[in-house]
Amino acid sequence: MKKIVVVLAVLVTGISHAQNVGIGTDMPASKLTINGTDPDIGFMNNGLAHGFIKANGVNLTIGTASDNPTGKLILGTKDNNHFNIDHLGRVSIGTNSNFDASFKLNGTSPIFGFLHEEVQKGFLRLAGDNFKMGTYPFNSGKIVFSPKNVDKIWIDEDGLMGIGTATPVSELTINGTNPYIQIQNNASNKGFLQAIGNDLKLGTNSTNTTGNLVLQTKLLDRMTINENGQVGIGTTNPSSILSINSTDPIVQLKNDDVDKAFLQLVGSDFKMGTNSSNDYGRTIFRNNGIDRMVVNYDGKVGIGTMFPYQTLTLNATTPSLGLSIGESLYGSVSVDNVSKDLIIEKSSLGSGKIVINANGGSGWSIHMTENGYFHYGSGLTPTGYPFSSQGKILAPEFVALAVNSWPDYVFEKNYNLMPLAEVKKHIDHYHHLPNIPPASQIEKEGIPLGDISKRLMEKIEELTLYILQQQEQIDELKKLVQPQKKND
Repeated sequence: MKKIVVVLAVLVTGISHAQNVGIGTDMPASKLTINGTDPDIGFMNNGLAHGFIKANGVNLTIGTASDNPTGKLILGTKDNNHFNIDHLGRVSIGTNSNFDASFKLNGTSPIFGFLHEEVQKGFLRLAGDNFKMGTYPFNSGKIVFSPKNVDKIWIDEDGLMGIGTATPVSELTINGTNPYIQIQNNASNKGFLQAIGNDLKLGTNSTNTTGNLVLQTKLLDRMTINENGQVGIGTTNPSSILSINSTDPIVQLKNDDVDKAFLQLVGSDFKMGTNSSNDYGRTIFRNNGIDRMVVNYDGKVGIGTMFPYQTLTLNATTPSLGLSIGESLYGSVSVDNVSKDLIIEKSSLGSGKIVINANGGSGWSIHMTENGYFHYGSGLTPTGYPFSSQGKILAPEFVALAVNSWPDYVFEKNYNLMPLAEVKKHIDHYHHLPNIPPASQIEKEGIPLGDISKRLMEKIEELTLYILQQQEQIDELKKLVQPQKKND
């Protein structure tokens, strides 16, 4: 050891005049040049190796010795330890904390900067409790995430994020073949957002057999789509394809942001119509692409026509209004297309009548029986009379139909005129003229005007014959009396 020290002393003394020191070389290129095969400089403390500097091939190694199991490699300035690497290889800058991390950076808002050709490009920074990663203001580049060295996620200078695209057009742009966002709960697929072709899907996964799709505002459930596809607005338990629940719920329909029509449930009443701000709008019902019924702005209803001119207007080739009970047709009102007749008709079902009531049915009515007989009154139609009235009938004239055997036969020469003696005998016995119905029959059956007119005419003509006979007798008597007067 003494010999080595002496040699080094002589060598250093000999070279010192040149200001550079060489170990293993007589041509030092710096203040201290060490040459050899993997030369190293060892550092000891109290006879124990603690650290070294070693040239290993083309590499330069600085570290702690194997005999120093807990020592750190420390770099510092002004007696401050700024950088250290512990025995586990953990790097710390600005801290000696034992916090278990491979790399620790400590300071007041510490920042890790990245430069390109001496120009700041990006950074990692801790600002208070916030961790930042980004680019500098004068860098128009993007933040790019590249798993397996393949670019997947981009954040551009405007903060727009692209997944699967380097040119995002919104805060989040996702590009791919049918891309989707999968949402899990406890590692189980629950819901997703997906673009398929031109369609956008938002829903629950097939493995989520009972989950609902729920839309909220102000943390309140507003709309629910259950696992069966039933939609509920204002209810989380829809019972049909669309269930709307609220206090007097309304579906408002607008055109150019102006209220035009609505559907509404008010209490137990269902309303459908146009708004008061829609002065001339109509409510139109259609099927098979054809308008079938319209409710006009003035409340007039048209069926088969778009222009009703009465409270209810029916239009068709043969318009008809059917009246049914329990799916059975009992009556109808129609217009015949050929004759243009208005037809009020009762079907063959049942034994009811056609009745026209006045004063709520409290007065007399017009009744038409199933065999076509008319009666005006209380409804008790006399049997055998096609037309009857319970009260008086007033008319300027009545014309009876032509009657066969009108009593002109009385004036025929072969007519058997009853002698007056027999007439008297008949009257004394029956108390009415021959061939005239008795009072009892009239009281029971009424007076048949046509028949009684014929009978009365027969009596008038017979009376005429009796008068003519009496006139002949008078004339004969006059002839007998006149000679008598001359003799007197």
